[in-house]
Amino acid sequence: MAKPEGRGSYARERCKLTAGHVIRARSLIAKGEVPGRGLDMVDEACTGLVLRVTRRSATWLRKGKAGTLRIGDASVITLAQARDQAERARLALAGATWHDPKLELHAFESVLKRTGGDEAHALNVAWPEAVEEPNEEDRLRNGPWTWADLREKFLAWKMPKLKDTYRPQYERYLRHPELDRLGWQTVANLNLNELLRVRDEVLDTVARSAAKRVMRQFGEAMAWGWKQEARRCRLVKVDFPWWERCQVDYQPGKKDHVPTVEELARTLALAERHRSLGQTEHATSPGALGALWAVILTGQRTGALTKTEVASCVPLEDPKRPGWRVMGWTGAVMKSGLPHALPIPPTAWDAMDRYWREDAAERVGESRPVLFPSRRGAKHIAPEAINQLLARLQGLVNGKGDRAVRDNLFEQHGIRRWTPHDTRRALATWLGERRMGGIASAILDHTNNKAQDEREKRAPVTRLHYDMAQRIDFKAEGMEAWCEAILAAYERERDALNALPLPKARPRPLRRQSVKRSSLAA
Repeated sequence: MAKPEGRGSYARERCKLTAGHVIRARSLIAKGEVPGRGLDMVDEACTGLVLRVTRRSATWLRKGKAGTLRIGDASVITLAQARDQAERARLALAGATWHDPKLELHAFESVLKRTGGDEAHALNVAWPEAVEEPNEEDRLRNGPWTWADLREKFLAWKMPKLKDTYRPQYERYLRHPELDRLGWQTVANLNLNELLRVRDEVLDTVARSAAKRVMRQFGEAMAWGWKQEARRCRLVKVDFPWWERCQVDYQPGKKDHVPTVEELARTLALAERHRSLGQTEHATSPGALGALWAVILTGQRTGALTKTEVASCVPLEDPKRPGWRVMGWTGAVMKSGLPHALPIPPTAWDAMDRYWREDAAERVGESRPVLFPSRRGAKHIAPEAINQLLARLQGLVNGKGDRAVRDNLFEQHGIRRWTPHDTRRALATWLGERRMGGIASAILDHTNNKAQDEREKRAPVTRLHYDMAQRIDFKAEGMEAWCEAILAAYERERDALNALPLPKARPRPLRRQSVKRSSLAA
C-alpha cells in the first residue's frame, strides 16, 4: 500500500522490488491509475534504488546524500540491471572509481537502446574495466583532481601572496572539517546540492562571519581551478561559476563604539581588582594585564602589539625626555607593511613593564623575550587573550551571556561594551578634540586628510618620510597628553573602587559524581 506524502510530492512504497512491481508500474500507467503526482517504489534490497512511476513513464533512480541520479527507463533497464547500475554509481560517488556516474549511467542506457539490450557491450562502453586508476603522480599531472588536490595546489599559489600573520588563519578556514569531507571527491563531481549541505553544516558549527569566510575561500579556490586548471579539474565545459550560489550572506554591523577615558580607566581598575573571577578559574596572567594596559595606552592593533619584543623597547635618547622609551615593530607585523615606532612616557612604560617584571619574578631563570608573555612557555599571549579578558569582565562565557554563573562587571560599574579596536577610535577622537588629529594619525599609523594644519594633517606625500624618520617628537606630544589623561583617570577609578567592599566569592560548584555502569546496571 502506497504511503501518501505531502501535497505535490510523490506517494511512497517501501518493499523488496521484484519483476512484478515493474509489471504493476506499467499497468498503472496504461490504465491511468497513477496516484497523485506519482509513486516512488523504494527497493529495500538495494540502498538508494527507486522506481519512480509517473503518468507517462517508469524510471529507475538512485538517491543519496550527493543528490539523485537517473539510471534509466524501466522499459529499457531491468530490475537486476538497475541494481547493478545503482551499486556502480554508489562506488563511483564514494571515490572507489574514477568514473563520472552521471555520464556512465546515461551511456549504459543509450547503448542498451541502440543495441537492443546488449548488456555486455553497454557495460564495456559505460564502465570499462580496462581503465586503470591513475597513480597520484599521473593524477596531479593530468587529472582528474580531487577537491583535496585543488585545495593544496591553490594554497601553494595563494599563501605567498598573503601576509605572514594572516596565512595560518586563511589556511584554517580552507581546512574546515566540513570541507575536509569533500577531499575524496573529484572537483568535477561536486554539485550544488552537496555544497549547500556543506554550507548549512558550516553555519551550524561556527559564527556566521566565520562561515562566510569558509565558503568565500572555498569559492576562491574553485574559481582559481576553473580559470587556471580547468583541464585537470575537468571544468572545461563549465560556463558558469555555480559554486557562487553557496556563499553566506553576512554584513558586519557598523562599529562606532567610542569608549571614554573614564570607561577605559575603570576597566583597567576592574581587571586588576578582579584578577580571579571564580574559584575554579586561573587568575588573569601578567601578560594579559600588561597587554590590556598597552592597548589602552598606545591604541595599537592587538596582532602587532602582542608580538612586541623586549629588545625592541629601547630608551629614547633625548635629553628633553628623560626616562622615555620607544616601542618598535617591524613592517612584517604592521598592517601598513612598514616599520612603526612609538614613544612611551615613563609612567606609561612603568604601568606596562611592571607586569613583565611580575611574570619574570615567577619564572626565575627562564628567558622571556616578549613583553607580554604567555602563561605557558616563552611565547607571547594570543591577540584573543585581551578579548577573552574583556568578555570575562562582562559576564560572557564562550561569547554567550550566562548571568547565573557570571556577574557583568561592566554593567554594574556603568561601562559600555567595547573591544580592543575601539581604543584606536577613542584615542583618535580624544586627540582630535584637542586639535591633534594629525598626531593621532601618526600614532595609529593612519592617514587623515580632513585636518587643516600641520598638527592636524598627515598628507599622503609625506608618508614615506613619516615611516622612515618616525617623527618621534611629533608623536610624543600626543602620547604624553593621552597617557597622562588615562593614568590620572585610572587613579581616580582605582580609589573609588577600593572604597567599595569586595563582593562575596561565589560558592565553589559541586562536581558531578561519576557513576559506574556496573552500579547503574545493578
